This record gives sequence, structure tokens and C-alpha cells, in this order.
Amino acid sequence: MDDCGHIVLDGASNVRYVTWVLGARAPATGCVVRSANLDQLSAAGLSRFGELRVAIVIDLRGKAEAAAAPQLDGATRLHLPIEPTVAADLAAERAAGMLSADSAMRVMERTYRNYIVDHAAVFAELLHHVAAANNKSVLFHCAAGKDRTGVAAALVLTALDVPPATIMEDYLLSNRFYRPTSARAADIPDDVRDAIIRVRPSYLEAAFAAMTEGWGSPGEYLEKALGIGPSERAAMRKAIA
Repeated sequence: MDDCGHIVLDGASNVRYVTWVLGARAPATGCVVRSANLDQLSAAGLSRFGELRVAIVIDLRGKAEAAAAPQLDGATRLHLPIEPTVAADLAAERAAGMLSADSAMRVMERTYRNYIVDHAAVFAELLHHVAAANNKSVLFHCAAGKDRTGVAAALVLTALDVPPATIMEDYLLSNRFYRPTSARAADIPDDVRDAIIRVRPSYLEAAFAAMTEGWGSPGEYLEKALGIGPSERAAMRKAIA
């Protein structure tokens, strides 16, 4: 593990400990890991995964995206789907003759807002599993480990009272550690592709703005929308921090 919590897991990218920002090294138990999808782990990757002692894998991908998800030895898989919408939204922008890097960024910002407003139940269940980890390790992921996973990680860190600037620092590490595996779409300009492949501060800021606008603050969102109040936050700190 490097100083950003990065974990080398052959066949997957963007794998890292969520709690590295707390100064945690590589704990034997009670850690939280985030990643891109685990569908293509090599034999070496599977061996390294076993060393992480992950008890539960939470898959945030949509139903079709997760159709080929493997059952990993020693881990219980929990599917909490957040269906992808970005491709359809970009197609609508293109059909309207409005597709550009700027419009793609607006799509991403709107998507992040929708994560917060429309998928509170998913994030609530994820955070409650983390709070109930009881010194067991939890890994959560989506397809790329940067958007749906990025919001989930930001919520975990918010519950642990990590400063917003540090949460943003962690979020932006996806630009360093995510490795796209899909072929480049010929009909998407490079600047549009860059807007959806790379994470930007305005995307996560849109998620936090939605919490403040709808619930008063990120802390109020945790408590009112997700049921993560002081006792649950204390349990999370005890379990993983």
C-alpha cells in the first residue's frame, strides 16, 4: 500500500483503502476498501483479494452491468444497484445537437445530484453495513470505482468527520488510479470522453450541494436521509477508524 492507500489488485483498478486519510495503514481487520469492478481479477488478483480478508462486497452497479459479477471466495456479495444514466443522457444531448465537453460536465453534475436525491436508500444500507462491520472488512465498488463509489466513499468519510478538503483529495485520486478498460467510443469526441472518464471537483461539489439544499447540511443528510446519527457514526469509528 502506498501513501494514498492504493492497493495493487491485478485485474482491477482504482483499489484503495477508504480510511487512509485517517493515517491508517493496512489493518488486518476492520478496513473499508473501494474499487472498480472485480470481474476480471487474475489468479494473482484473486490471491491478493483473499489477503484483504473482505467479508462483504457491495456492488453498486446496475443490473445489466453486474450480470457477470463473480462470487469471490470468503466474501458475501450484496447487490445495491444504482442504474447508470450517463450514456442515455449523453445520447440525448447528441440527438439535440448540444453535445460538448461543457454539456457532458453538466450531465455529470446532475448525475451526482441525482445519486444523493434518488438513491438515499442505497447509501443508507451501505453505511449501515460499514457501521455494523464489527472489525470485518467491507469493499464497495461500481464499474469504474469513481462516481457511485466516489459518492459512497465521501459519505463514509463525512460520517467519520474527515474535513471536506481531504474528502475531495481522496475523491480526485481516481484520476490517478482508475484505468479504463472499455474501447473508445468512436462517436464521442475526446473532450467529452475526458469529461466523463475523469472526475472533477464540481461533480462531488454537486453532490454536497444537493445534501445542503435538500436537508440543510451533509451531516443532516446523513442523519435524516440515511439514518446515520451520532450513535451510528460512533459505531463506524469504532469498527474501522
